[in-house]
Amino acid sequence: MKKFKVLSVLLTLTLIVGLVSCSSGKKDTPGDSVTTLFKHIKDKDYAAAASLYVTKKGEKLSEEEAKKIEGLLAMASKEYEKKGGLDKVTVEEETINDDGESAKVKTTIHYKNGKTDNETMYLNKVDGKWLIKITN
Repeated sequence: MKKFKVLSVLLTLTLIVGLVSCSSGKKDTPGDSVTTLFKHIKDKDYAAAASLYVTKKGEKLSEEEAKKIEGLLAMASKEYEKKGGLDKVTVEEETINDDGESAKVKTTIHYKNGKTDNETMYLNKVDGKWLIKITN
């Protein structure tokens, strides 16, 4: 009887570990994409940051468009440096539209000098990943 209880407990633990390891537990959310964007900008990895953008129509950027975005992100980074540099970005509100393929993320950008800015970004889901739409 004692062996049965031990086997039962071991089987239960094995099932729990199996279920947890099969589901990574990490969900890709629009807010995650926005915070990743700012992490890349903070790290001055403009190519990685540009890879998180899509066109107004939600299509992947051409190589030429991506290079332009990289340049714009480098300019934005210099503006952030004038404010002491990026400290962190807080997602204030994340709204996924009913279609499940588009979203809006409102953020607060915190600078090292204590100042903040608010920004709203619009995203589309492309190939299962949330990417930021170019709005201008």
